[in-house]
Amino acid sequence: MTSPPDRAPTAGAAAEHTRGTLHPSVVAVVVEPGPQRVLARLRGEIDGEDADGLRGRLTEALDSSRHGLDVDLSAVTFCDSSGLHILLDLNRRALTAGKTLVLTAPSRPVARLLRLSGAEQVLTVRDRPTPA
Repeated sequence: MTSPPDRAPTAGAAAEHTRGTLHPSVVAVVVEPGPQRVLARLRGEIDGEDADGLRGRLTEALDSSRHGLDVDLSAVTFCDSSGLHILLDLNRRALTAGKTLVLTAPSRPVARLLRLSGAEQVLTVRDRPTPA
């Protein structure tokens, strides 16, 4: 399976195997463990093609945290409903575990999706980026 021509992978995006076929991953995730919280920095496009891999990486990051997960969305250039579902499911998982999920610095496309869907009323969103 290859990416559509109008969706070239972002610079530095990793290649992943999916059902025996090599295709470029469109979203990159950098996880930075901390003593209390874990930070996940996302870059690129979040869509259904990458949803399972992204869900797995973010779930692992949340599970490895002591108090919760901060997700930096400042470099996300596209996010569809599958990305929104991942964030909502992750928030539910965090609350069930007595942890928190905080979305930081959502890019314009992500902020629009959160606003139009009403998810900004359910999720914790901070405008400022998480310090490096």
